Amino acid sequence: MTVTFLNVHKTLRQKNKRTKVFEAAHAVFAPGSITGILAAPGAGKTTAANLATGKLRPDLGRVQRSSLVSFPVASGGVFNGSLTGRENLAFLCRVFGFDPRPIIKFVLDFTELGPAIDKPFKLYNRDERTKLMFASCYAIPFDIYVVDEAMVGGRGQFRNKCDELVRERMRTAGFAVFSSSPSLLRKYCSELYFIDKLGLHKAASIEEAAAIIGEANLTNGEGYSESVNDSGDSDIINPR
Repeated sequence: MTVTFLNVHKTLRQKNKRTKVFEAAHAVFAPGSITGILAAPGAGKTTAANLATGKLRPDLGRVQRSSLVSFPVASGGVFNGSLTGRENLAFLCRVFGFDPRPIIKFVLDFTELGPAIDKPFKLYNRDERTKLMFASCYAIPFDIYVVDEAMVGGRGQFRNKCDELVRERMRTAGFAVFSSSPSLLRKYCSELYFIDKLGLHKAASIEEAAAIIGEANLTNGEGYSESVNDSGDSDIINPR
C-alpha cells in the first residue's frame, strides 16, 4: 500500500501566468515509513502534497494511491464554514467511509471544545479552529498522513497532547512530511526525498538534500503552528 508518483508533470496556471512545478517526477511513499520531502519555499512542496492527497491532478503521468491517504493536516480547505464542527466531522467521516460517532467522541474528548462543536465553523475563534483542524485529521485512522509544514498545533497543554498523538499515529501509520525545515525532517523521518529542478529525488541524508538545495534557501522550523487564521492557513513558528 503506497502513494506513488509516476512520471508526474504539473504546471500551475493563474490568470496569464504559468509556473512549471514538476517534470517527470517519481517517488514512492509507503504506509510503514515516515518520509520527509525537503524543499525550498516556493519550490513545489504544497503542490506535491496536494498531488499526494488527490486535491490536484497531474497534467501528465499518474499518482497512484493504494492506501487511505489523509487530507493535509490542519487544512482549512476541507471545512465548510456554514456547517458546525460536528457536521464537518460527520461529513469527513462519510467521505472516508468511517462511522462518525467514535471519531466525533474522540475529537470532543481530545479538544475539550464542549458546546463549540455545535456552532458554525466560521464562528470559531483561532484556538477553537486550530484544535478542531489538527484533531480532526489525526482522529481518522488513515494509512498515510500528509503534512505540509504544520505537524503539531495549538498552545500549552493542547500542543503537548497533539505531539503525543502524532507520535502514537507514527507507530501505526506512515507519514509524508513536506517541509522546508531540515531540523523537522531530521527529527522524525527515516526516508528522504527533496524537490529540485522540477523533480522529486531520493536522498541518503538530510545533509545531502540540504547541500543540494542550499542551506540559505531553507528554514529551521519545528513543524509547530500556534494557530490557524481565518483563511485556514497555519501561522508557522520558525525559530532560528
